[in-house]
Amino acid sequence: MENISTRQIMVRRPFRRILPNGYKQAVGVISGSLSVNEPLDNPTYQIITQMDFLREFEPSGHAINDPLVYPDRLRQDPETKEWFRESVIRCAFAFQRIITIKHLVHLCGNDIQFELEGDTENEKVKDTFFKFRTGWAVKDMEIAWYEAAKSVKITGDTAFVGYLRKGIFYWKVLSFEKGDTLYPHFDNVTGKLTLFARSYSDFDNNGNTVTDWLEVWDEKYLRRFRKGKGAYSKIKQVIKNLFGLSGYELVSSQEHGFTFIPVAYHRNEAGACWSPSQDSIEQYELAFSQLSQNNTAYAFPIMYFKGEGDSINIEGGIDGTIKCISMGPDDEAGYLNKQDVSTAFTKQLDTLYKLIYEQSFAVIPPEVRSGDLPGVAIKLLYSPAFENAMKDAQEYNHLIDDMVKIFTYGYGVETENLIDLQN
Repeated sequence: MENISTRQIMVRRPFRRILPNGYKQAVGVISGSLSVNEPLDNPTYQIITQMDFLREFEPSGHAINDPLVYPDRLRQDPETKEWFRESVIRCAFAFQRIITIKHLVHLCGNDIQFELEGDTENEKVKDTFFKFRTGWAVKDMEIAWYEAAKSVKITGDTAFVGYLRKGIFYWKVLSFEKGDTLYPHFDNVTGKLTLFARSYSDFDNNGNTVTDWLEVWDEKYLRRFRKGKGAYSKIKQVIKNLFGLSGYELVSSQEHGFTFIPVAYHRNEAGACWSPSQDSIEQYELAFSQLSQNNTAYAFPIMYFKGEGDSINIEGGIDGTIKCISMGPDDEAGYLNKQDVSTAFTKQLDTLYKLIYEQSFAVIPPEVRSGDLPGVAIKLLYSPAFENAMKDAQEYNHLIDDMVKIFTYGYGVETENLIDLQN
């Protein structure tokens, strides 16, 4: 830690989505069974920030609400020749929130199960196992597991951190949704966590950043760094930038009380749980907005008149309704037929709606038309959700193992029963 600067600590691999640039354009054609070097194919990625995940999660932040993506219409008054902007209808749906809840229910709906191995008849072992499960419940570790899984599903990563304060075990789940940016550093050989950092900010009542904080864990210490945002701090920051410094100053350094880094970190490289469906969601919102705009244009009946014009008199109410029409014997009045949505347009919306859930392995509740369904039938109907939950159980296994390790040590120190709990 003494040889690493805060600038080196605050780096990490960004979330990204590959672009089609260069697809199947590698130079080289071979024939027969000749052995050649594989051509160089450098991929191009689009960087996705965790703030983009939050924009996708909240309907108010969807791209359909951005006038640069889906522009309003410009109209010109035929008489005055003045231009004005007509706001189009924008429809955003909370598909991402629905998919997140479905994933979390299947992943965290049941409590984590612990099994006693070894000498199960030993009374002391059974008593220690009972204390372990009691402590797991008392310390709300199931809530910690849920918060950690929720953070990964929404923002792509999370960290569970254990604390020892005056011999009492506490925990906290760090998430970008709560304002934390996480910087894990791993050993290149073992893949184990060697250093972990968390940055966050303090804000005033107007939402302006007052202080930036950086907390760094290693195997023994928890260090806290601070960077002010005042006028004098800005001058010092400019000077430090000239010399390649980060501007953070060490505030405190204390032992965290664990014999290892008390952090359980997990990251999903694909990002948010709805990422495979994001493109379909945006296409659905665009198509539905265009449909709503079309329905609004033809929502009210359009009346037409045939005649000389001067012989037609219309009297209406203050609400715009027509109360009376007087016209000549050769004049005619009627309504235009309302335009219906084409079958192809309806097919597009239905297909996108189904694909949104299928691509995210979320199941639309089926309509049961008769009686109770057997358990096998229900499993078949919800098989995509079960398959995704089984996949998640494998991917989150290391996170849960690390959480159990941190809890066992911290709760063991608190109850002065560390050796028995670890055994």
